[in-house]
Order: sequence, then structure tokens, then C-alpha cells
Amino acid sequence: MKPKTLQETFDEAIADSNSANLNGKGHESRMLHGVKISKLLYSGEIKIYNPKGKDYDEELTPQELTFFQQGWRKGVYGLILEVYRNRLDLIQKRIAEEMNSKKSQLSLKGFRDKRLSLTTKYFQITQKLNQLK
Repeated sequence: MKPKTLQETFDEAIADSNSANLNGKGHESRMLHGVKISKLLYSGEIKIYNPKGKDYDEELTPQELTFFQQGWRKGVYGLILEVYRNRLDLIQKRIAEEMNSKKSQLSLKGFRDKRLSLTTKYFQITQKLNQLK
């Protein structure tokens, strides 16, 4: 299967009824699960932004852009799963550190609750991705 271009991915995002419309002055934009795709009207340039929970848009790296070669939805789900995996790894390290040092039961419970929440979200996105195939 031929990889999709950014324009094809953008067209899929525009057509996706679940993508939020974030159009503004000088750009057309859509967002799904925190992933934003935007096209500047004056230049036609298309960019995809990361859902890392920051207060500003961070453009995807070339490696992250490869998720979108299969289209909008598959790209969003693939990227979100990658973000969740990274967060789960970080939480797992924090749990290990807590177990080896302070052993605060409150902190451990907080980390375990976060891990459970992320694992649940990960499973839900995996289910959605599997339905697309």
C-alpha cells in the first residue's frame, strides 16, 4: 500500500466527523485525541502537532510523522499509543524508585492509579485501531 501524503491525511481529517473543527484566521485545523493537523491558507503548508500535554503546539518529529503514512485515524491512534507507552514506562520507573527509597504508600497508590488509568486508555485506543484494520 502506497504511503499517504500529508495532503491526503489532511483531507481525511477534514472529512472525519469525530475530528474537532479548530479553523481560525489564516488556517484550517482539525483535532482528534489531542493530535492537531493544520493547513496554513496562505502557503498551503500542512503540519501535525503532538499531544504531549504542553501549553503550546509542538510539531511532530519525522519519526512520529511516519504514523500518518497510513492515514489520519491510524496515525492518531498509533501516535497516541506511543505517547501512552512512554508515559507507562515513566510511571513504572517511578514505582520502582519509590519502592527502593521512600516506600510512601500514598505515592505508590497514586502511581498505580495513574498506571491503571493509562492502561485502560491504551486498551481502548488499541481496540479502536484494531477495528480500522
